[in-house]
Amino acid sequence: MLYRLIGRLETFSKIGLQSLSTFSPSMLESRLKLIRDVEGKPPFSNAYTVSSYAQMGSHDKIENVARLFSTLHDKFEELFDRITNARSAEGAFNAIRSAYGFGVFLSYQVLVDLLYPIESNGGRAILPFSHDDWAIAGPGAQRGIRLLLKQNHAANDLQVMRWLRNNQRSEFARLKLGFSYLVDTEGNEIEISLSNIENCLCEFSKYESVNERGKARRRFDPFATQGLTKWLTA
Repeated sequence: MLYRLIGRLETFSKIGLQSLSTFSPSMLESRLKLIRDVEGKPPFSNAYTVSSYAQMGSHDKIENVARLFSTLHDKFEELFDRITNARSAEGAFNAIRSAYGFGVFLSYQVLVDLLYPIESNGGRAILPFSHDDWAIAGPGAQRGIRLLLKQNHAANDLQVMRWLRNNQRSEFARLKLGFSYLVDTEGNEIEISLSNIENCLCEFSKYESVNERGKARRRFDPFATQGLTKWLTA
């Protein structure tokens, strides 16, 4: 949850992996302030808005974030039990969403993370659900859905995403698009999952926004993804 909120590779490398048993809010605060005040770099991602969390009582966003995770740390075992005891992906999302500071977008991204297999858990995911079980459209995906629908036509976001997921092959064929699917270790094609569809709708809305404005708000940095791969595999 901490790394999803921060969302910045350079910050990850500075603060290191955090353990529940040794987590120090003051250490987190000092390292984030070092990045901002001494190095002159943004500690948080600019890919999405990180709230100032004013309800935590400070005028400094970093202090509020440190306080937020101090509070989360103190009650984390209770929260984690609610997440892992959820009977559905949506139920797990609602448990994550109950934590102050985690809105719809961040809560769903944390859920998606918990559905990936990890080595430290014996190659299994933390939660026993799949990326095709359920999804909720974030703000960008909602804009993408509205762009796809006919004018004045209302539809449930989840229904639209499931239709796109279930009809992807027939639509690629209809449009004569030779989509290059990823393949698993046995060479079987991996279809675009429901969670991928949600992400794609967000990117689609950005693409259409660029078409309207004539330029993107941010420049793509290919070295950033290379750095992420290096950090994850270190």
